[in-house]
Amino acid sequence: MEIRKLERWEEWFESDRIIGTAFLHGWDEKKAEEEFRKQGTGETPRTEEAWGLFDEAGRMQTSFVTSSRKVYFEGAVIPVSEINMVGSLPEARGYGNVRAMMAAVLRDFRARGDLFAVLHPFSFAFYRKYGFDLVTERLTQKFPVEELRDFSCTMDVRQARSESEIPALKALYERCVRNKNLADVRSEEDWAYRGNGEYGAPDWWSKSQSYTYIFSDTEGDRAYLKFVFEHGPEGPFSGDLRAKELVFDSPAAFFSVLGFIYGMRAKLEHVILEIPEDIHMSFLLPECDHAEEKLGGHLMGRVLDAKKVLEQMKQPEGSGSYVLRVTDGFLPEAGGTFEVTYRSGRTEKVEESAETPDLTLSIQTFSQLAAGLYSLSEALYRPGTELSGKKEMLERVFIRKMIDAG
Repeated sequence: MEIRKLERWEEWFESDRIIGTAFLHGWDEKKAEEEFRKQGTGETPRTEEAWGLFDEAGRMQTSFVTSSRKVYFEGAVIPVSEINMVGSLPEARGYGNVRAMMAAVLRDFRARGDLFAVLHPFSFAFYRKYGFDLVTERLTQKFPVEELRDFSCTMDVRQARSESEIPALKALYERCVRNKNLADVRSEEDWAYRGNGEYGAPDWWSKSQSYTYIFSDTEGDRAYLKFVFEHGPEGPFSGDLRAKELVFDSPAAFFSVLGFIYGMRAKLEHVILEIPEDIHMSFLLPECDHAEEKLGGHLMGRVLDAKKVLEQMKQPEGSGSYVLRVTDGFLPEAGGTFEVTYRSGRTEKVEESAETPDLTLSIQTFSQLAAGLYSLSEALYRPGTELSGKKEMLERVFIRKMIDAG
């Protein structure tokens, strides 16, 4: 068995075939060959990495496709890697190929300095075996547009219809998400204008036309809304507005967006919000039970180096220290027992320790606490979490935080 990063276009081509076969996707051989030939010659850029596992005869049996990203974490920019695709040929399954590949790939990520690995799972249970767990949640809320009748738009509104609006969108996004853990630091390609009011890569799930509107007042740009219109059962004359992206800097800006949406009520039946903020519309609508809510998992992640993450994490005000033990059955070097010393909200020192830990937890639970998905009081209900001391202090260390992995 050999595991290595793929460097030639012919190997990328074979990797793509394996992924297509594993997921039973339609695969266009001629189109794929043309695409990877161009990437191999540099005619088109290659933005992903591919890995392959080869059997004794040199045949590729399993492949991973990965990419590097930068995200905000505790107000700073950190490197992470995303596993985009994992595929094994049907005849090669059951031999531990994915497990071997996962260990090799995660160790490579860790060696190059990534603090987290992330992925969008087809199965949460499958990836928990490798130390991943849910690190973001997505709250989808659907309600009749008439429930927005108490909101009005008090801001100026303009549609983003040219490349000249991209700097405004980018500036507003960066200002509003900088302090949200795991929010993407978007590349220039993410902000590239595609025309007809659209920017960035097309939505993989939806082929509908998107519309983007910017909201401003005397203080400048305050919010933007990107949405698609979904036809109702009776055709294109009525349907639902689905917010694909909503960025705002204040309650007033959010209320203006809701008032703007209400202004389109002649066409709309329902509004569907998919926003990271934990804002329950049932709290705001006249008829609270008209809001349908669905809480779903969105992104899985795992810490690759607990010591470095602890060094990066924000800490409570004042000064103190605690001993934390992080267990990792899949990638033991990612965990360990550490004494953390902090002062004035920042980590001063993290050292390996032989002392009795004040808190013991799994790498999955630590990843969730570090990201800020849950608080310590919630994590105490996770299997493997043991609190032995300094409860009050640790409750101030591990708190819920704003997360955005849109």
